Amino acid sequence: MDKYQKMVFGVVIFLAVALTIIFNMDLSGHDIKYYDDKISINVDNVKFSEIENIELLDDVFIGSKIKGSNTFTYSRGTFNLGNNTSGKVYVYNKSKPYIRITTKDKVIIYNDKDSNETKETYNKLLSVSNIKPSIISTNNKINESSEIKYKSNNSSAVYTTVIPLILIYGGMSIYSFKKKTPVHFWAGSVVKSEEITDIKAYNKANGIMWLVFCVLIVSTLFISLPSLAVIFIISEVIGMMICYTYIYKKYKVKR
Repeated sequence: MDKYQKMVFGVVIFLAVALTIIFNMDLSGHDIKYYDDKISINVDNVKFSEIENIELLDDVFIGSKIKGSNTFTYSRGTFNLGNNTSGKVYVYNKSKPYIRITTKDKVIIYNDKDSNETKETYNKLLSVSNIKPSIISTNNKINESSEIKYKSNNSSAVYTTVIPLILIYGGMSIYSFKKKTPVHFWAGSVVKSEEITDIKAYNKANGIMWLVFCVLIVSTLFISLPSLAVIFIISEVIGMMICYTYIYKKYKVKR
């Protein structure tokens, strides 16, 4: 691997890590705002008169995402909550306990980043809504599971696209490193041995390219929004085209 290839590899890995971190950052946050006759959590408004129960739970079941965001850090939006029900979720994934607010027509699961803050929020909700506290017990937990589950129906298309690409990119990388004659990139094309000045270096450069983009494609699995993942994949394909064009021109016999 020459100096230029090391530099490209380093930059690509850095970008993959940086983009994964950015896509999972909590840039907006969520909290409860209190008013005379209601509370609001982001776009959801709940009147005190509609609240039937407020529970503080050690564990809740959160199933597949219907609409919203689901990252390593937080889950926000509409999710399946088990027992053929859905509800709004505003939780930090690594934080316990959870507050479950049940109204006449919806369920909201909520917590704060800090467990003590969640307990304070729970006590304040009880105070302002005049709801009697629920005893924390296993009876209060949703029966689907004793732990949180995070799935995403919306991202299934991304997974079914990404996994085959990972296998293809990884396979092409190994193939390029092992091939004795020049590898080709474009479908239906053939790169003849007499076209390339250094076949071993040319194939090695192609192998590194496939490996780098294989790592990049893996990072799309951590992007919470399917639309962003699709854009990322398309950008990678364009990047590969540009990268291969550079490799071919570098090792092409000058006439």
